[in-house]
Amino acid sequence: MHIELGDDGKYSTKGIGIFTFKRELRSHLHLKDVMYVHGLKNNLIYVVVLEEKGYDIVFNKGKDFLNHVATA
Repeated sequence: MHIELGDDGKYSTKGIGIFTFKRELRSHLHLKDVMYVHGLKNNLIYVVVLEEKGYDIVFNKGKDFLNHVATA
């Protein structure tokens, strides 16, 4: 699979797996179907994907906070 970024950079994915966020005050957050792209200097996590999985994301003073929203 190939992806293209906003700077017109084109990259090939090297694999798909699970990524785990270690959070300070809450249990670990596991994201499935995460693509590994060799050569990227920074990780890319789409906020919309987290929202689709039921999370609210808050950015405050250089930190981000994930809160799981209970669904009815």
